[in-house]
Amino acid sequence: VNWDENNVLTRAAVSMFDIASELLKEKVPYEGQEPINFLHYVKGFEYKPHTDGGVVGSGKRVATTLVYCEVAEEGGGTVFPNGGPGTPPLRYQPTPGSLLFFEYAPNPNLQEHAACPVLAGNKSTLTQWHRLGVSPESPWDLFEDWGRFGNPYIHSRWKGARYGGGGDDGDIEL
Repeated sequence: VNWDENNVLTRAAVSMFDIASELLKEKVPYEGQEPINFLHYVKGFEYKPHTDGGVVGSGKRVATTLVYCEVAEEGGGTVFPNGGPGTPPLRYQPTPGSLLFFEYAPNPNLQEHAACPVLAGNKSTLTQWHRLGVSPESPWDLFEDWGRFGNPYIHSRWKGARYGGGGDDGDIEL
């Protein structure tokens, strides 16, 4: 995200980080995060069960936001196969524009999830992983052993309103 620009992608990212801040009850920094991922599924595509994070520590992923831009005509839901004590597994069938947020604490095993196969139509999602303890000076890729990510916008800064107040521009509406 180029935080110097006020465009639809930047405003979507701001909204996702503000929602994460509200639900986690902690300010999630905008800058220094992983880039938004766009996934497009066609008939037969799926994503096998996996976890997005769960390792505790500064700079590690603590939550995920999925925005469903396009939903399949049939199939394509998101499932959480590991229910907790007294909690059954969960299947979420989104509608266009739906947002799904989940955090990994206190039990990272519960956030294991999968994208069900698309049986008809297409599905597209924006995925944003949220990390605490990151900044432009200490970006997300310093906390992983995946190698460095060349971010051309590392020095950009959001000048609009931020969760909890502050910023130059109060208009963050999508």
